[in-house]
Amino acid sequence: MSRGYLAEPDSAYAEPLRALRLALEVRGGTTERKGLVFTSPRRGDGRSAIAANYALVAALVQRPVLLIDADMRNPSLHEMFDRPRSPGLADVLRDRLDPWEIAHVFPLLGGLHLLTAGSPLPRPGDAAASPAMAELLQRVYEEYEAVILDSPPVLLAADASGLASHPGSEVVLIVNRSGKRRPVVSALGKLALTGANVLGLVVNRDGALTTDT
Repeated sequence: MSRGYLAEPDSAYAEPLRALRLALEVRGGTTERKGLVFTSPRRGDGRSAIAANYALVAALVQRPVLLIDADMRNPSLHEMFDRPRSPGLADVLRDRLDPWEIAHVFPLLGGLHLLTAGSPLPRPGDAAASPAMAELLQRVYEEYEAVILDSPPVLLAADASGLASHPGSEVVLIVNRSGKRRPVVSALGKLALTGANVLGLVVNRDGALTTDT
């Protein structure tokens, strides 16, 4: 497992993630199960690392927690957790595999479950918005206490908007402090076109996180 990306649960890096989890819980309601789609305007904003570490923090207090690598274009969570890319999400959608059977479980990380991206698909954007994805998300939203999805950047693909269009899915937008304002505004506008509910923004300040929910 790559500890260069995954923070120690009691580290200073994890503290803003705990604050974010509590803020989202208060805003979303403590009894309503939701899927959180982590996305960003562009690549390089630290989205995948933040999504993974948020899932780790959540897994320590909410069980079970499922982390899904929904970036089927450029997946990274399998490398971060040192697990094979497939079988994974794409194989569940295409071959109707049982996600419980192929998810990787980490007992020492609060029992976190990881569903990797899976085999390459020719049109991942269509898969993100497909009925098969809707069926899968409905199931895991019912079976897990929390579901975190790492999605491609909003301005590079339609995947995040497609994932956010499914019932129960809400968006956390990761932005880089050094980035310009225009891509953030454009990303929010694109998400708004599909009626996505953006719960909050997380500003990545060179590894230190600031939340705005």
